[in-house]
Amino acid sequence: MKLYIDWNVLNGIKNGNFKELEEIIKQTENFIIVYSTSHISDIASSYSEEKENPEIQSDLEFISEITNDICVFNNGHDIVIQHNEPFHLFESEIESRNLLDDFSFDKMIDTIDDDGKNPELVAPLKTLLQSLPINNIFKDAFENPQSAEMMDTMFPGLKDNPTIEGLFNSMGKMLENINEKEGYKDLKNPFKHLNINQGKLNSPDNNPFEILKETYNKLGVDSPLEKDHMDDKHAPKWFNDITTAYINLDMHGFHSDKVKVTDKEKNTFKNTTQDAFHTAFASTCDVYITNDKKNYQKAQAVYSQKNINTYVLKPKEFVDFYYENLEKSDFMTSWNKFNQVVKTGEFYDISDKNNPNDLNQVHFSNFNYFGYFNRIHLFNSDEDKEMFSFMFGKELPTNCLGVFYKEIKYMIKTIVDHFGTDSNDRGYFDESEIDMNNHWCGRIWDFGEFQYRLVKDKRYFQFYYDFKSNSPTDQ
Repeated sequence: MKLYIDWNVLNGIKNGNFKELEEIIKQTENFIIVYSTSHISDIASSYSEEKENPEIQSDLEFISEITNDICVFNNGHDIVIQHNEPFHLFESEIESRNLLDDFSFDKMIDTIDDDGKNPELVAPLKTLLQSLPINNIFKDAFENPQSAEMMDTMFPGLKDNPTIEGLFNSMGKMLENINEKEGYKDLKNPFKHLNINQGKLNSPDNNPFEILKETYNKLGVDSPLEKDHMDDKHAPKWFNDITTAYINLDMHGFHSDKVKVTDKEKNTFKNTTQDAFHTAFASTCDVYITNDKKNYQKAQAVYSQKNINTYVLKPKEFVDFYYENLEKSDFMTSWNKFNQVVKTGEFYDISDKNNPNDLNQVHFSNFNYFGYFNRIHLFNSDEDKEMFSFMFGKELPTNCLGVFYKEIKYMIKTIVDHFGTDSNDRGYFDESEIDMNNHWCGRIWDFGEFQYRLVKDKRYFQFYYDFKSNSPTDQ
């Protein structure tokens, strides 16, 4: 299973907490732990150029060790997963942060001519932009009593200097206010006038998206959480949808984050956006482990609304999940559980109603059969209509970016340890079996009237049990 663990939990493990969880996730044959650029942002939040930062070095080393440098990140166009050293990403994070510090019109102009060799070319551009008025839509918004207060909050100083220069300076002040100070409170203020029933909104019995939809419907407008408006220029649409929904829930008061900046703590809009990114990145994995109660609630709500197939679990919940569904996944335990499912008939019928010869039923499970599969299909064999087949498959994460062969290596070992080498004398998995087209030869164990097959179909790995007898329990 791919695990995505938020920094609070990983930092707790590093400092000697969550001992039972640590023992479990360090079973490298069972788990792949993934980190993201948001983990690096969390670590970088304590960085200071004015002092030594030994703790940051230690944090980066810990991230590198526990994840084996497997990172999910946005490359500017898409979300990808590959090996990437945390130290390299940390340096990029600090460079990016320095570019945004003191974001202003003059700094933008200095960036254009960073070596100072072309002042005669830059000066006319600077003069032009300083005098170029901004769109009338901004002017109208400032003059409208219903939006004037919000505009002053979002674009401080722009009303007094309604030019491109003023817009850049205003954006710099806005970024500083919400990311470094308590300006996020001001952004939340307008939503208080919606008179949202916070008790209903935060009740575990209610869907927050439906409560907000009802609130906006009473006002005669559509809920912003219902709108499908995010583009995919700089990230996949699914990533933008998750992060936007998450931030919208927070801004409307659903388990809203605390906004407070003191000498001892700094909780700003940046914290909320990074948690939104964590939630989106985690949807590429099987499990998201978080100990942040508010992040836990919002992530669960967003995943439920967006039909995201990723578990959101607190550390103790994951430990319980492991002992119930993952700890004992050897061949015989898995096979006995399979037989129980067959006897109880806990299958959903998804057969083609227009084809009387079609038989297709499916069983979904939290248990990982043979350490990997969580879905069982019963259907007719395409090759022999008298033969029935059970197929073990895996319900992949909704935004899965691909399957690592490491994920199926232990599963193959579990089956080979029970049957021995297959009919072609193939045993444990070896990467040399993968050809240039990413095709894998699989495994076949032929026992006459019944056969076991391990195959790869595109990005899915499947384990078939084909038989001609009336019941798999006969074998």
